[in-house]
Amino acid sequence: MGERKKPMNLAMSERTRSKIEALKERLDSDSLSEVIRRSVELLEILSDRQSNGDTIVLRTPEGKETEVIILR
Repeated sequence: MGERKKPMNLAMSERTRSKIEALKERLDSDSLSEVIRRSVELLEILSDRQSNGDTIVLRTPEGKETEVIILR
């Protein structure tokens, strides 16, 4: 059985809400909550990998690489 969900109220800027809404459309998500849950899961994975010494790199089709820094 799935984990019980608890409601949460979030205050955010209009800019942040617009970004979440744009992601909802791009990802074809059912809700803003789903976008936030998926974002948290991704950030957890990336920060865990980086804290274990991995390097996170984005590579363009042309081969240009940019390191992504999650943890400071």
